[in-house]
Amino acid sequence: MATIGVFPPNETSRTLLQSVPGTRLTPGVVSALDGPRSCGPETAGAVTLLHTTFAGDASAQQGYEHFTTIKENFRNEEGFLRWLTFSDGPHGYALGMWRSVDDVLGFVKGEAHRAMAARQRQQPFEYSQFAGVWTAHTIGRRTIYCERCRHATPTPAAACGSCANMLHDPFLGQPL
Repeated sequence: MATIGVFPPNETSRTLLQSVPGTRLTPGVVSALDGPRSCGPETAGAVTLLHTTFAGDASAQQGYEHFTTIKENFRNEEGFLRWLTFSDGPHGYALGMWRSVDDVLGFVKGEAHRAMAARQRQQPFEYSQFAGVWTAHTIGRRTIYCERCRHATPTPAAACGSCANMLHDPFLGQPL
């Protein structure tokens, strides 16, 4: 069985990536939060995109603390799937995957989010902010390619559909 993992670009790959005009490689923090059940991106019917900038370290730290509180709330929402945060230079982004727009809107209209937004308006910590919600137009199929025979097996799957080789589907609760 293959062992999947994290493989950052090596020097050759970084050079190739940066040879395309407009490409940036930003060192920084990437964090992720799982929802109440393990499922792949193919289950997301809606995504949220947040953008923030900070004008000082103290404001950024206040933002991280603020976001931690609200993440504790949506983590247990049945329609919440996954949350990813990452940076592109001074631009901070968060990408949330949700089962449906109704799930997102239910959370946004809920007491926890409304209280957080009110606190944020009273004591702003971000220099700039944006939030949006998108509905999935087309949802593709997630596939695992067997490292033994290269057969494409639709997921979820624990074994190759051609040669029965064990597959590592990270959304079936197997450790990474």
